[in-house]
Amino acid sequence: MVLLVEDDPGDAELIALRLQAPSDTATSAPVRLLHADSVAAAQAALEAGAPDVIILDLSLPDARGLEGLHRMRLLAPGIPIVVLSGMADEAVALDALRAGAQDYVLKPPPDGSTLRRILRYARERQQLLMELDLASHASAAAAQRWRLLAEVGKALAASSDEALPLADVCRSLVPQGSDAAVIYFTDDDDEEVSTSLEVAHVEGRAAEARTRIGDLLGRPEGAVEKLLEALKTSDGLNQSELNDFSQLIAAELGMATSVAAPIRSGGNVRGFLLLAARPGRRDAATATLFAHSVADRIGLELDRFHLLRQTRQAVAARDRTFNIVSHDLGDPLSTIQICATALLDPDPPAFAGMRDMAQIIQRSASLMQQIVGDLLDRASLDSGRLALEREPTPVAEVVALMQAMFGRVTEERAVQFVVNTVPDLPEIDVDPRRIEQVLSNLLRNAVKFTPPGGRVVLSALPENDEPYGDVRFAVSDNGPGIPPEDLSHIFDWFWGSRERGRSGTGLGLAIAKGLIETHGGQLKVESIPGKGATFSFTMPRINSGGL
Repeated sequence: MVLLVEDDPGDAELIALRLQAPSDTATSAPVRLLHADSVAAAQAALEAGAPDVIILDLSLPDARGLEGLHRMRLLAPGIPIVVLSGMADEAVALDALRAGAQDYVLKPPPDGSTLRRILRYARERQQLLMELDLASHASAAAAQRWRLLAEVGKALAASSDEALPLADVCRSLVPQGSDAAVIYFTDDDDEEVSTSLEVAHVEGRAAEARTRIGDLLGRPEGAVEKLLEALKTSDGLNQSELNDFSQLIAAELGMATSVAAPIRSGGNVRGFLLLAARPGRRDAATATLFAHSVADRIGLELDRFHLLRQTRQAVAARDRTFNIVSHDLGDPLSTIQICATALLDPDPPAFAGMRDMAQIIQRSASLMQQIVGDLLDRASLDSGRLALEREPTPVAEVVALMQAMFGRVTEERAVQFVVNTVPDLPEIDVDPRRIEQVLSNLLRNAVKFTPPGGRVVLSALPENDEPYGDVRFAVSDNGPGIPPEDLSHIFDWFWGSRERGRSGTGLGLAIAKGLIETHGGQLKVESIPGKGATFSFTMPRINSGGL
């Protein structure tokens, strides 16, 4: 369809005749012509439908010269305009072309085939210009986004080992990369689960949007789990679950469109990045690649962050190990050296004194052997190379050994030692040496922290009071207990409570926990300050098939 804006009826009729296809041309169809005699009339015609091309006279009742061209371009952006004029003025023609006209045609108009070709070329040039404009805009937007991605990477790389600046990253994505951004991330590093939700909004409604989205993610139907599952199954695109959820968040943000990309860390999907746009944003259609690039960059930085943290933890553990070797092994070594020097004295002590010194050397060597054994056990547990020698083990034999080992010790410390068990307990499927190691460690600690007159209880009873069930072991005391702030660290390597006083290497409870977990169980602790502590674990009976 061609819209002719011409106030001269004769010129309008001539153009209409020229645009009719010649009768002998089978491939040329008649041109549908719509006539308006002013810019105002043309505006009304445009409201009824957009033409393919506009022929515009520069001399109209309500617009003269280039004014009409400017007004028509505002009324019909993107539609090619061919200027029709009776002035053979090259300067005017150039001004018209610079103002956006696709061609400048003199009156009277050329023959029909030439005029139709002019109109066709005008349409093709306008289409090329639009494509070039889109390509130029896309190129500029891509360059801007890659610069923004570089800034995101720089901000992430400059983060400390305490936390990633996800809030800063989220804010940097608005408005250059999107009109709203959401970063949701869950981290279960170091056995502690933390959740981060950051929101940025072009209209400054980030706090309100964060609350609304937080409520949405916390709904009991498990929306987050469904989203993460959708992201795990593919690249996160073209899935109804992801699309529905993304649009749900976009609605909460007051946005028209959105795209979500998975944030992967350690080989698992840990969260998502969502970019949303208001209606009419030109780069919204190309946001998918950018969103995935930013999400991948965040994931890489999270991996680096975790590796850095693990490296620092490993260095700290190495330093603590050196301290253990230099300090805890130093004392017994000094004692052995003193005793050996005394024994080598030209005037040796009496036989009784020599025997006492030999016993001191023996105790010191045993302590050193225990420290070295703990360090070796720790290394084996860390590397996953600790092997168990499981065998059917009577519970009564394990309990009897503990009675023999700690009966005299508790008597010397004026501590009551109580054994709580029942006869005919089933055999358990364990490595007896390792279970004895765990129990002796727990009993040693219980005796150490129980004051004279206190009580230590060793229990070995059927789990859930079932006669032929698994066996639950427990070591309890009525000492000072464990402070609440220490309970989360009680099984950490090389850790010692400040209130209870550090003694030993700080490896015993951590090794005990590792040994029980290697058996497939779990070492638990319960404590009430001032009333004592209880450590417990359950081992499988021999005919239960193990864990």
